[in-house]
Amino acid sequence: MTLDTKIQQEYKILAEYKMIMSENVRGVYVIPSYENSLHWFGVIFVREGVYNEGIFRFSITLPDNFPSDTKAPVIVFKSEVFHPFICPETKQLDTRDAFPEWDTTCHLWQLLKYLIYIFEQPEVCLSSTLNDQEEGKKVRNQEALEMLRHNRGDFQAKVKKCVQESQEKVYEAVDGEDRHAIVFEEWNSNVHAGILEKIKNNQPLDIDQATATANTAIFP
Repeated sequence: MTLDTKIQQEYKILAEYKMIMSENVRGVYVIPSYENSLHWFGVIFVREGVYNEGIFRFSITLPDNFPSDTKAPVIVFKSEVFHPFICPETKQLDTRDAFPEWDTTCHLWQLLKYLIYIFEQPEVCLSSTLNDQEEGKKVRNQEALEMLRHNRGDFQAKVKKCVQESQEKVYEAVDGEDRHAIVFEEWNSNVHAGILEKIKNNQPLDIDQATATANTAIFP
């Protein structure tokens, strides 16, 4: 890839990020890695359905030729997530139902809205024509599909356990030393109370406060 091509790609990735910020992508937060713009950090706070209150970290890897590549960006979760479309071995989300091929009409905000949809409405997974294909069986969670289809009680119990574990591990650091890694901190009134008040009153943060909150979520 030439320097000019790389610069053009960086602009297109920045445009994708701005589109995400302008769309109503509720409960999902993403940011490109400081070291590699093709690698993004993300977290979803599920707000509805059986996965409600789940806090699931994930990464997005863009193809080398993004956005020209016909392969969709790859979403991989950082922890165990019991879901029909998430492979239990690789932790990768199968997005082929929504994005069989990636083209110039596809955008990352659409991918993130699909992510929200399959967590809030997992029943839609049962209608996928790929479930019975051999290739689909290899990259999906067959146990979750069968439970969802035949035993909703057991399915909900497994999901509830998955949600609880996601909450218990929310403070764990999983993305190394990248400056843009998303981290969570427990509430510390000495550090965070002043920041919260400024946010409530729509007041500007000073440099130190802005740095402290850039990629950090605070849990009371």
